Amino acid sequence: MAGLELIADAVSGGRLGTVGQLARNAQGLIAVGGGYLVADSTVRQLGLLLNHMVQLSAAARSRVPTIYLPQSIGPLTGPVGRMVIRRLRQIDRLYVRDNRTLAELGGENVRRVGDLAAMKLAREITKSMSLGPGNGSTVFVGRELPAAGDYVDRLRAVSAGVPDPLWAVQADVKGPRSDRAFYKRLGIEDAGTLAGLLDAGAPGVIVSVRLHGAIAALIAGRPAIHLAYDRKGWGAYEDLGIASYVHDARTFDPSLVIAQTQELHEDPEPFWARVKAAAPALRAQYEELVADLQSRLRC
Repeated sequence: MAGLELIADAVSGGRLGTVGQLARNAQGLIAVGGGYLVADSTVRQLGLLLNHMVQLSAAARSRVPTIYLPQSIGPLTGPVGRMVIRRLRQIDRLYVRDNRTLAELGGENVRRVGDLAAMKLAREITKSMSLGPGNGSTVFVGRELPAAGDYVDRLRAVSAGVPDPLWAVQADVKGPRSDRAFYKRLGIEDAGTLAGLLDAGAPGVIVSVRLHGAIAALIAGRPAIHLAYDRKGWGAYEDLGIASYVHDARTFDPSLVIAQTQELHEDPEPFWARVKAAAPALRAQYEELVADLQSRLRC
């Protein structure tokens, strides 16, 4: 279906496809964040071409306001990557959430702001961090990673080095993206969803390979260490003032993560002080983003 839509769009210049028709009748076009505009291999170039090029092309030639909300984009290489860059230049406002994307795409239409979830945390900072100590458990949020190396061994080493480790599910979907399926392959029994554990107020510290699992924990008032596999992770933790608590998921030092986990169990206040200090800048970015949207969409 995506391929047919792409062919119809290419042949008709956007006049025949469903996406083009919807775009012509819209008051404005807004794209949500995500890490899908990536073209660093033949497979990813093909996936980007088939699944995202129609929408991006429709936005690029649209006469109504076009805004891409904060996202991480790239690397963009090869012929498909060059096509994407040309179309992104035609978007009215492109918000990016990390410095590597800014360096690759920087232009007059590009603005560097925080991740939407990080800005949400900054806006709710008075409600966050008000909980008492957790029960001492360290909750792990893992996921399957491509080209993982000894990532799993490192993750197991951390879980073996902390008291009362629990494994939580952040994403339970069909296919290889399922955390529960990942745990099952490793012979690990999960303790339920991360949302459920956070609602119960149980965790002490979270160690999450998923960025939004880490930020969900922060919003719930629990300190989180992030094992990042993508540029968006470093961007978010740098913006939150806690860059020393983000590590490369494929190469992190288990002993350092264990030490940081113990430190956060014993005294999380220095960690939260950094987040509080970073919050005003993120709140200001959010207000500017909203004002920009209102101005462009005239609402």
